[in-house]
Amino acid sequence: MKDKLRLYARVFKKVMESIMITDSGGVILSVNPAFTTTTGYTEEEVVGQTPRILYSGKQNPEFYIHMWATIHETGGWKGEIWNRRKNGDLYLEWLTISTVRDKHGKISNYVGIFMDITERKKSEEKLQLHARVFETASEGIMITDTKGWILSVNPAFSETTGYTEAEALGRTPRLLHSGVQDAEFHIQMWASIHETGSWQGEVWNKRKNGEIYPEWLTINTVRNENGKISNYVGVFTDITERKLSEENLKYLAHYDVLTGLSNRFLFHDRLSHAIVQANRQGHWAALMFIDLDHFKLINDTLGHAVGDQLLQNAGKRLESCVRTGDTVSRLGGDEFTVILPHIDETEDALLVAQKILEELALPFFLAEQELFITASIGISIYPLNGEDSETLIKQADSAMYRAKEQSNNYQLYTSNMNATFYRKMKLENGLRKALEKDQLRIVYQPQMDIQTGRINGIEALLRWQHPEMGMVPPNEFIQIVEENGQIVEIGEWVLRSVCEQNKAWQLAGYPPLKCAINLSPRQFKNKNLIETVKQILKETEQDPSYLCFEITESISIHQIESVLTVLHDFKEIGLELAIDDFGKGHSALSYLKKYPIDILKIDKCFVQGIEMDRGNASIAKAVIDMAHGLGLRVIAEGVETEDQLAFLKDLHCDSIQGYWLSRPLPPEGIEVFFCDELIFG
Repeated sequence: MKDKLRLYARVFKKVMESIMITDSGGVILSVNPAFTTTTGYTEEEVVGQTPRILYSGKQNPEFYIHMWATIHETGGWKGEIWNRRKNGDLYLEWLTISTVRDKHGKISNYVGIFMDITERKKSEEKLQLHARVFETASEGIMITDTKGWILSVNPAFSETTGYTEAEALGRTPRLLHSGVQDAEFHIQMWASIHETGSWQGEVWNKRKNGEIYPEWLTINTVRNENGKISNYVGVFTDITERKLSEENLKYLAHYDVLTGLSNRFLFHDRLSHAIVQANRQGHWAALMFIDLDHFKLINDTLGHAVGDQLLQNAGKRLESCVRTGDTVSRLGGDEFTVILPHIDETEDALLVAQKILEELALPFFLAEQELFITASIGISIYPLNGEDSETLIKQADSAMYRAKEQSNNYQLYTSNMNATFYRKMKLENGLRKALEKDQLRIVYQPQMDIQTGRINGIEALLRWQHPEMGMVPPNEFIQIVEENGQIVEIGEWVLRSVCEQNKAWQLAGYPPLKCAINLSPRQFKNKNLIETVKQILKETEQDPSYLCFEITESISIHQIESVLTVLHDFKEIGLELAIDDFGKGHSALSYLKKYPIDILKIDKCFVQGIEMDRGNASIAKAVIDMAHGLGLRVIAEGVETEDQLAFLKDLHCDSIQGYWLSRPLPPEGIEVFFCDELIFG
């Protein structure tokens, strides 16, 4: 028995587990050395104390109530519990409490045996964390042995590849083989893995459904405690969306989003390449600059949605006119280019240009209506007109502007076009400050009642007095300010100036006259137009009955409802309205009945030679009769001879305007008419 007791004593002192013995009241009677090692308390410090000396505060009272209830009910308890060392550190232990009973069956002692499991718990939690990461990672993970047999895959692997874990286990990664990478690729990949322990790069693999997809793959080696490779871990991300984004960005960098044609960047690249090839192979190349005439008018009247559709359709027609190796580009707005990288003679380029003009002249059916457009094409030839991209572009651009001046055709570059090009550039730059520098002038052209011979109105016309180029004709600069939007600001200045001048004449005692002002499409689209007109009339104290707005046919036949609204607003103010250049555009006669128009102005192209040209005479008569039938007055523009005047008088035209009566005059010139008793008499 003594031997047994000695054995128990040795075990008590030598075991790794901490042991604490208390009496039935919970007072500590003895602890072993392992207890001291774990808690930091010596036996002397704890004997006579209770286990509360180790209390951590991590467990709530209900925990201890339940623990002691279990001990009294079953004779023992085991579980995890947080305690506190002497130095204050908390630690986790696995505790087993057992009861010791005397010969009468009463509890005489409690024995607590515990082991510090803090580090083990951390390891378990770390393993659990790794498992959760493995299971929840968005990247696909595959673990193989050294021979490549798949040991484990995560859910992301299955989601990406389509293979379940059961289908993948026991197989090799060749399960995903796509055939895109050749044998040499895999040889180099495994050489890198064995040399550096890892590899990463882009790989194309195959899903279970046969779809080939790109992934970014990282392969790492796992070594055991002996330093030998025990496993390979492959982590991959499906980069299909990223590849699509990259392709989309690449597309956007080189192609026009609206039309799908080459953009400015790719255009320059293709042109440079065409020049290199032409130089190397000893042939010619051609560059065309194409501008859709009056495209901004379509945008302003029918809206940008229709304008975009027109650009798309025009782009397709341009592509249909060229060969596979040629390049059609959109540089922006309504500007297109065509590169013909191989031509044998100039005539080859001219034939393509003619084909383009004919194709674009066909009607476009957009927004439930038939639209017609024309184009202007400028052509430069390599190496005749230049041997580098910059020169060819400049020359083609100059030729295009000459084509616009010649109206709706194509032009080959000639050396004298540079002067025209630079003049236009100078005009564009000068116009930006023309108003600010007080270079704009308003002149007035009288209108005469054809039956009485009295002046019954004047038309305000804009002129530009350039400090270097002198008086610039309106046909050179009006389109520029219309395109760049300056026409809105300039138009307001014209309206204010005319109202102030007319009011000044009236205050000076001159006979009151109705003054006509032209409204451009850009002005007409300005949403603040009505309020601006009202404000200027109020500020200048000008009676609106002495003002007439002239609009072009192109404004009047598009966006009927919005046009009607604005015209009726003008009439409510008290303004007169006229349609200018009638017969020159694509008129819709049925609209005239709807519009609150007062005057039709016959374009001068029908007045010229009217006394000899039966066709023009018939048109003029038809317009005058129709207008009178609708209760409208008629003004004939461009009257230059007595014969034209007499002929129009016989046709019962109401008024005339033109050089026969007077050229446009400055304000002081108009005052001469006021003083001429023969005219007003």
